[in-house]
Amino acid sequence: MSTPVSDTSKHSPPLRILITMCYLVHRTGAEMFTRDLALWMRNRGHSVTIFATAFGDMADELRQASIACVTDVADMAARPDVIIGNTHHETVRALLHFHDVPVLTLCHDRSADHGRPAQFSQVVRHAAVDENCAERLVHEFGIERQHIELLQNGIDLTRFLPREPLPVTPRTAVVFSNYASHDAQLEEVRMACAERGLALDVIGSGSGNHLTDPAAALGRYDIVFGKGRCATEALVTGNAVVALDPSAGMGGMVSAATVAHARRWNFGRAIMTRPITRQNVMAELDKFDAQDAREASTWARRHCGLDAMLSGLEHCVRRMVETRAVIPVPAEQRAQEMARYLNDWIRRGNATAAHTGIASLHQHIAGLQQAFNDQQRAHQAQIDAWRAEVQRTAEHATELTARLNEAGSHLVDKDQHAVELTARLDESTSRLADAEGRARSELAALRAQLSEIHASRSWRITAPLRRMSTYIQTRIQPR
Repeated sequence: MSTPVSDTSKHSPPLRILITMCYLVHRTGAEMFTRDLALWMRNRGHSVTIFATAFGDMADELRQASIACVTDVADMAARPDVIIGNTHHETVRALLHFHDVPVLTLCHDRSADHGRPAQFSQVVRHAAVDENCAERLVHEFGIERQHIELLQNGIDLTRFLPREPLPVTPRTAVVFSNYASHDAQLEEVRMACAERGLALDVIGSGSGNHLTDPAAALGRYDIVFGKGRCATEALVTGNAVVALDPSAGMGGMVSAATVAHARRWNFGRAIMTRPITRQNVMAELDKFDAQDAREASTWARRHCGLDAMLSGLEHCVRRMVETRAVIPVPAEQRAQEMARYLNDWIRRGNATAAHTGIASLHQHIAGLQQAFNDQQRAHQAQIDAWRAEVQRTAEHATELTARLNEAGSHLVDKDQHAVELTARLDESTSRLADAEGRARSELAALRAQLSEIHASRSWRITAPLRRMSTYIQTRIQPR
């Protein structure tokens, strides 16, 4: 990832940044935000460390980029200049260890426990990834809205390149979500796509079809069902997007007119006000407009890029360090804040241990789901082979039927010809019989005339005639 360096950064010293996260295992929206933030800040020249309870394969990628990944803040040798906290308990562990470092907290979820802000004096700024999370900070924790930054997911536009122009009529669709599994909700989407002639795929850890680089896959689809970061990635790629989350419901087809509003709510739950039904999905599919989707994508590439989003975050943390580089907290106040946190921690349970267990369970479930999907794909391949064989057999049967029909038609033609020849033969036979009858009648008349001549003349006269008659009779006697 290459990022242009602004004039401000040329004259400002690099920062030591500590980023906290519960775990980096499944490439969810919050995890990818943390990954992108760390890489972006490192490319800007800052020193970056990530503290998490558990790491997956992303740790290797981050370490290759000279980003430290630790599971214990005590392993850090140097004090950070600022802490960017993405999850509640990890942020508290970091700020308790570095007790005078300014903290910026980010809320990534409206309802999850990890989205609660750390309520310590070191926290000098709060941020939310969308208006829905900002409302949580206001209504549940009494933080004034003007003190909350809106720092949304930014997309690396050098990875998510524009796809080819959409076709006039869509052909392919995909459910792009880690929360999608083979359940009734997905079946409603599948049936709607089938009725509209769309081939449907599913991408995400919940379905077992997890992709480490979805940027390479999105260009194969015309319509994407997704929320949050997934929806944003699809938009900047140029897909038509339907806001949908199997765990929450569905919104509508994102258009050029609605994309700005939907983006402020992160294409998330707040705009998903309808259930996922075949009829609702088909209604949104019918709104597909290739030109409108192109305009929405153009807006997204202009406003949702990683540089546009994270440059604001960089400016925010620089301002924090410049104005409050050290946060002195009296011992009594720190004790009260710690007591409040421990009381809440005991009441809710050991969330850190739970995160570790959940991460392990997620990995196990993902493995089982992947095995199930592999088996399902193998069965589907066998079914497709059987269907192809049935189709070939049906085509062969159709060909044989056509040939039999053609042969039957030829036989009918020959039968008709035979009947016609028989009729003509009968007619010829009848004519011959009539001719023979007339000939016999004429011969009898001639014989009668000869007999009459013989009887009426003398022997002398008739003798030559008799001889001639005998000669004639021998010559014309029927054979």
